Amino acid sequence: MFVRNRLAVLMAQKGIRSVSELHRMIDAKGLTIARRTLDKFYNNESNRVDYDTLATLCVVLNCGIDDILYLEKGSDKE
Repeated sequence: MFVRNRLAVLMAQKGIRSVSELHRMIDAKGLTIARRTLDKFYNNESNRVDYDTLATLCVVLNCGIDDILYLEKGSDKE
């Protein structure tokens, strides 16, 4: 099983066209996520996620953690 995220889907639903636009929205709220962290998260390349990162995304996207993360069944060998 893998933990995956729906950040791209949430962004599309909210009309956010790019990671750069999301990063500007985060900055505008006086919050911070490093751009590289945001890029890795968006591309499902993160092996772990900081609680503060999740909280920031939830605030900016007006959603819950369960709207962002989900479990994907399967393995690398399938």
